[in-house]
Amino acid sequence: MATRHVGAAKELRVRSADGTQLHVEVRGPSDGPTVVFSHCWSTSLASWGPVVRDLDPDLRVVLYDQRGHGRSQTPLTRAGYGTEKLADDLCAVLEATVPAGRKAVVAGHSMGGMTIMASGPRATFKEKVAAVLLTNTGCTELPDRSTAIPLPGPLGKVGAKVFLTAPLPLGPANAGSASVLRYLVMGKGSSPAAKRLCARLVHECGGVARGEWGRVMTRLHLDDAVREIAVPTVVVGGDEDKLTPPWHAHHIGGLVQDPVEVRVIPGLGHMGPLEAPAALAELVGKLAANHITEDTTP
Repeated sequence: MATRHVGAAKELRVRSADGTQLHVEVRGPSDGPTVVFSHCWSTSLASWGPVVRDLDPDLRVVLYDQRGHGRSQTPLTRAGYGTEKLADDLCAVLEATVPAGRKAVVAGHSMGGMTIMASGPRATFKEKVAAVLLTNTGCTELPDRSTAIPLPGPLGKVGAKVFLTAPLPLGPANAGSASVLRYLVMGKGSSPAAKRLCARLVHECGGVARGEWGRVMTRLHLDDAVREIAVPTVVVGGDEDKLTPPWHAHHIGGLVQDPVEVRVIPGLGHMGPLEAPAALAELVGKLAANHITEDTTP
């Protein structure tokens, strides 16, 4: 694991189980309660920036780029993609950043939430995680439940699969593609700044990784893994989320062993960290205050 300091953040290169190199950033006081953030499909760790800015500065924040995103390594073959790889990566980050005898809150958005749910059965997850926040995510039936493509019956399901798996689903960055993106992933009341940041992050994502991860999500079946999550869990959805409608939040809340709250936020689309950062920061802060103790060694 290589380390270098950049301004207020410490940058790490963490090696996952198959050797994939992950870009990780650690911010905040070294002795603060740790919160680990896992970002969504087609963006980067920067998508959690608005939430991080609203957090208590006494928290120690860990962010990482999912493989194939941001500054993390992109797998060269399909063998490098899958829910087990997502779990491998999160567990590698937890091992590298959560001190021995301590636990962290983990927060995941969309594919980041799927990462956390896939990790539920892992020994590292059980050892290192004190509480969970899942926002705008799902663990099964993603194309079936999506309302992103307004076509009747099976055509809508096929359209959702095409959107998820196409290497370049949005075309070049222009006013037209930005309008399509806003319709697909943002609530109608989203701020112009949130819309601009979303468009920039999505268009920065490489097409190969976008398509490969989309393929994984079309085949997602994580119910059994979710049932393994025994720590306090908050699940958030948006009533304008077309990719993971509120059904998913309620479904996940019915599977985890300790559901603290299932909250559906009015007017929220799919991009919770960009659209509702203050609400998510408050929930993360409460989980950290209530469930991270000074020493969690048995």
